[in-house]
Amino acid sequence: GLSNEETNVSVIVNNDVSGFTLRTLGDDAESAARSLLSKRKRPTELVAACEEVRGANTPVYQFEYTVDRGERYERLRAISVVAGSSAGDSFVTLTVVSADADWAREGARDRLKRVAESFKLI
Repeated sequence: GLSNEETNVSVIVNNDVSGFTLRTLGDDAESAARSLLSKRKRPTELVAACEEVRGANTPVYQFEYTVDRGERYERLRAISVVAGSSAGDSFVTLTVVSADADWAREGARDRLKRVAESFKLI
């Protein structure tokens, strides 16, 4: 990943799967996001979720959410994108995360969203 203090971009490739499709996570992007976020230790709030087709006709789930880190740390905001291989033998996640206040800085939200939205499997 790429990190600058609280701002981080990570890409994780999961090769140890079989028969993976986005529907493995949930019937639609919102139900998948809610299911995944419910497994987090910290309180989270789903902001938005969508399904898109990117690259070589590859469907992705994208969701934006916040993570409450308690009174000692600033809340985080993240966008995660999930895409599966056409063979169903792997999936890839990209997550862009930064302090919630950073998203409000002029131009920062657009730059962070552009990173997430550029993600596609080729």
